[in-house]
Amino acid sequence: MDTKKYADWIDQNVTKTYGKCEEYTELMAKAFPELTRVRGHYHCFDWGKREHWWLVTKEGQIIDPTSAQFPSKGLGNYEPWIEGTKEPTGKCIYCGGYAYDGNIWCSDECKQKLIAYHNFQGKIKS
Repeated sequence: MDTKKYADWIDQNVTKTYGKCEEYTELMAKAFPELTRVRGHYHCFDWGKREHWWLVTKEGQIIDPTSAQFPSKGLGNYEPWIEGTKEPTGKCIYCGGYAYDGNIWCSDECKQKLIAYHNFQGKIKS
C-alpha cells in the first residue's frame, strides 16, 4: 500500500500536533474519504494512556497525523473506543485516573484517601 500521499499531506498541513488530533483527523478524512476516523486511547511508552484520534485505511493500517506529539512517535499501542463503554466525566483529584458519574475520585480507595487527607489537614496548626 502506498501511504506516501498521507505522509506528504501530513508534512504539508500539520503544524502543531499537541491536542490537535480530533481537528487534524477531521481535515485529513475530508482530504482522503477512504480513511476512517477512530477515537480511543493511545498508549505512549513515556506518558501512558492518552485519549486520542487517528485514521485507519481500508486495509487496517493506522495513519496518525499527530503522532509527533508523543515521545513514542506513534510506536505505542492504539486502542479503539468501544461504543457504549462508560465514558469518564473527569479525572481523580487524588491519583489522576479517570473518574466517572461526576465524581472527583476514581475509586472508593481514592475517595477514602482524599477524606483522610482533608481530615488530617484540618488538624494542622500554624
